[in-house]
Amino acid sequence: AQLNQDLENGKIDISPSSSILPAVSPINDYFVMPDIAITSLNEVRSVILLSRRPLSELNGCKITLTNHSLTSIFLLKIILFHFQKLDPKGITFTTQEFGPGQTYDAALIIGDQALEIYHKPPTGFKVYDLGHIWHQFTGLPFVYALWIGRNPARKKKSRAIIELHQKLTKITAKLPEKLAELANQALLDKEIKTTINASQLLAYWQTAISYRLEAQALSGLHLFYYYAKDLGLTDRIPKLDFFPQSDSF
Repeated sequence: AQLNQDLENGKIDISPSSSILPAVSPINDYFVMPDIAITSLNEVRSVILLSRRPLSELNGCKITLTNHSLTSIFLLKIILFHFQKLDPKGITFTTQEFGPGQTYDAALIIGDQALEIYHKPPTGFKVYDLGHIWHQFTGLPFVYALWIGRNPARKKKSRAIIELHQKLTKITAKLPEKLAELANQALLDKEIKTTINASQLLAYWQTAISYRLEAQALSGLHLFYYYAKDLGLTDRIPKLDFFPQSDSF
């Protein structure tokens, strides 16, 4: 969320940002780096709905949302109101922080906390993996983040942006062979407090998350924009402007 704000305010030129940003930002002068993104092919494990009830029985319930991911919030609403056909007026959304003792029927949870709960859900709750549900209904990957930049920077710093893109694509290509080492290193960091183990983290990186923006993922992204506009969550379907040019799609 902070990176999105800094990008909108012109404090930074380019960053990994929410995939929904081009559809909601009042500033319509973005470009998107091709080939690289954060996506899930099916299960994502780190974006979940923790619920006391089945999805189809959430009308009349209260759901607490994270305030750190607008993309995940929109994905949840598409699942509830488009896929499950629930009544938008029948669900109360809050931004109450998720935690013990809170009164909610379901909670949208992302990141490390979601990954921990995915592997060890609390008694009385069911875990719904939003990436998996998206794939069930669409057959497509879901795109959570894009590398997004501002057009004024493209005009002034195009060479640097091209070089950054080249470096990022090289890193992405080499990443699979480094994941086991990175998983072990991450859990040796004493500042990282987590209940997941190295094999769970490695499986997450290897099978849940992809860092490539391929044609199927791009189709999923366009469908996400379509559903968001159809539900009135956004007022437009953005036409993505890719830079540098790519032969991938």
